[in-house]
Amino acid sequence: MGLAAGALAAGLFATSAASAAEPKLLVFVHAAVKQRALEGELRQALPGISVTAVGRIADFDRALAQGQDAVLALPVVLSARGLQPKMRGQRKGSGSESYALVGADAVPDPARVATVGALDLLGREGTNGFVQTLLGRSLKVERVTKVEDLLPLLQMGRVQAILLPSRLFSEIRTASRLNLLSRDIARGVELCALASTGPNAPPILSGVSRLPKALSATLGVDEWR
Repeated sequence: MGLAAGALAAGLFATSAASAAEPKLLVFVHAAVKQRALEGELRQALPGISVTAVGRIADFDRALAQGQDAVLALPVVLSARGLQPKMRGQRKGSGSESYALVGADAVPDPARVATVGALDLLGREGTNGFVQTLLGRSLKVERVTKVEDLLPLLQMGRVQAILLPSRLFSEIRTASRLNLLSRDIARGVELCALASTGPNAPPILSGVSRLPKALSATLGVDEWR
């Protein structure tokens, strides 16, 4: 029994040590799939790397404080936490993408809408500032934590329009019975990027640079530089 217990303890210790040595990647990117599904796909594509995907800014800050080797998020999020990108996503040769205002039955006018639904990227004040900078004016912002939670804001009449990456419009329109119409806004938003936050970041950067095209597309990216 003593030998068996010792062997079991040694095995558990080895497993724990191996887990602790794994490079840790924190992902805070809103996508058209659930965070758990995104996390699973990333883990499968990045063997030997511990991946945590979150959809709430509070969870992001908590996980970041626990120690990570790399963080994948929009540059506006990285900058707000004092992090500098080491590798940036590209889409169609550009490092940024357009955002669109989406409304029901009428094309929303950025100069006239009074309430807008948006994904919570930076908490209340930060997200309000982000949206108001994109639209060039002050207005009320309703925040949600998931892409699929944007449509109910329109359906329940809580907002006059929702704001999201233009590439997601067709997917949202397909999922809704509303007569959705969109208008691209002038200012673009930088695509997600990877920041180094720990000593084991290099294998993460290397792995992310080789992600399958379909998975990169889920993140809004078609190549990494």
